[in-house]
Amino acid sequence: MNGDPSRAGGAASPGMSTRLVIVLGLVALIVLPVLHFLPTAMRLSGPLYEKRVLAFYYTWYGNTTVYPGENPGSAPWWWHWGEGGHDPGADPMDIGAAQHPTLNTSDIVLFDSGDPAAMRFHLDCATYAGIDSFICTWWGINDTHDYNLRTLLDVTNSSGYDMQHTVYFETVQDQFKHDNPACVTNLFNKMKYIIQSYGSHPKFLRVDGRPVIFVYATTAKPSMANWSSVVDLLHANGMNPFLIADLGGPRAVPADWLQVFDGFHVYNPLGLYRDEPQNALPSFESLVLSSRANGKLACVTTLPGYNDTQVRSGVEPLRRQGGAIYRQSWTVAKQADPDWALICTFNEWHEGTEIEPSLENGTYYIDVTRDYVSEFMA
Repeated sequence: MNGDPSRAGGAASPGMSTRLVIVLGLVALIVLPVLHFLPTAMRLSGPLYEKRVLAFYYTWYGNTTVYPGENPGSAPWWWHWGEGGHDPGADPMDIGAAQHPTLNTSDIVLFDSGDPAAMRFHLDCATYAGIDSFICTWWGINDTHDYNLRTLLDVTNSSGYDMQHTVYFETVQDQFKHDNPACVTNLFNKMKYIIQSYGSHPKFLRVDGRPVIFVYATTAKPSMANWSSVVDLLHANGMNPFLIADLGGPRAVPADWLQVFDGFHVYNPLGLYRDEPQNALPSFESLVLSSRANGKLACVTTLPGYNDTQVRSGVEPLRRQGGAIYRQSWTVAKQADPDWALICTFNEWHEGTEIEPSLENGTYYIDVTRDYVSEFMA
């Protein structure tokens, strides 16, 4: 049968070749960009790191009992409980906080952070609620906070808790001011101490074998250039901590921060939930997506409220509204889909952000945390 040779497997006509080139070109225009952005799209589709829930934890409370490592001459009795000019020795209701701890009894119990029994109560509460780690305030070498951290790690280990803990490196100290010639040296020496003293402890938190350190108020005193130098020094000396920086507020992570730190968080989103709650989700999504697009760990912070009126003035409280603020912040955390959810806080009583059992709220916040954590981890 005679026919057009071009339709019988012969040479293609010039018109057909042109059409084929155009089609292939259009396919390339569509497919190649998709392939280029596919890795980013995959990264943005979910957490890069194993999900975890952590709570900020304060080891700075003291009473008249002197525990090992505490120097009774270094601070007044009722350390921190009497902050703001209060006198809990005369009246246990008169403390530097709007609410009162009970250790889940019917009485006010002004515990000592160095008391292993109080630590075990806190660990029990956290374990029940599904909290994986405490982020422990840390101010310096061989002070009371440092000793209490060591005790907490040991108690967690010896008592068989599954939790692991890390430190909150408190930068708001003049020794870390960016114009202090010793700033970088001071930061390096403190980081080195933490890594060498605790980095290999079985209950110190690690990511991919690297000890985790949270940094508070990252650039309140040091500069980003200072931090870059510190990280270079750590690496040059064989130390590679996993550093999670406080951005100050939820936002897209700046490029220079991405070059220095491994993850990002916000300590206290008070202003966001008090003044512009409608922006909470998009603000935290910016943090999560910009972190994830660059392979960094992303955290979203929850909080039950805020009230520091017993220790200072000038900051408008964020009322708890019967738990509504806490519920809203956990809803944002779940929707923003970070790697880690943080709780501000387990026991910062001065600022009224605690979820620890209290005279006023009983175990309500521990109980609902258990539910919220379960939903977040699902």
